[in-house]
Amino acid sequence: MVAEPTNKELLDRVEEDGAKCEKEMHACARCALLAVARNLKLAEDDCIDAALRTAIPLSGGIAGTRNHCGALVGGIMAIGLAMVKGNPREAAVEERKASMAVSKRFYRWFEKEIGQVRCYDIRDAGLGRSFDTSDPEETKKFEAAGGYELCSGVVGKAARKAAEMILESQKT
Repeated sequence: MVAEPTNKELLDRVEEDGAKCEKEMHACARCALLAVARNLKLAEDDCIDAALRTAIPLSGGIAGTRNHCGALVGGIMAIGLAMVKGNPREAAVEERKASMAVSKRFYRWFEKEIGQVRCYDIRDAGLGRSFDTSDPEETKKFEAAGGYELCSGVVGKAARKAAEMILESQKT
């Protein structure tokens, strides 16, 4: 019989999974959501896959515009996936309020921990400038400057914190 991982082991795995996914596949919103959903077993694979499809264009600061960081968005998506268990086509006021409260705490944590919420600002602070990764030449420069390392660290931290907040919410 295999022992269940401790919360610390589980959170370590989520963080590593998120960072690895970002390094290998990119699309930060997808990678943050996948790391949390997969490791916390938030839904069946087909449901997770549907959510991942919606997360891909939310990466790069929402559709590559470098606005809100995809790791932030993916973490919030994971919180919603974990906390809204009823029919999402109904009002579900209490579930909505609870998931909004946790998501707001996550947003505030991200803002404080990462120092920025916008992809542009995170890249500018971490790399000395932002890069337009929709341009192949800019993507090469972004990669050479350590962009994927920077972003994988942000994704890993965000995934870990989202998972931690989900686990805390399940205790109450």
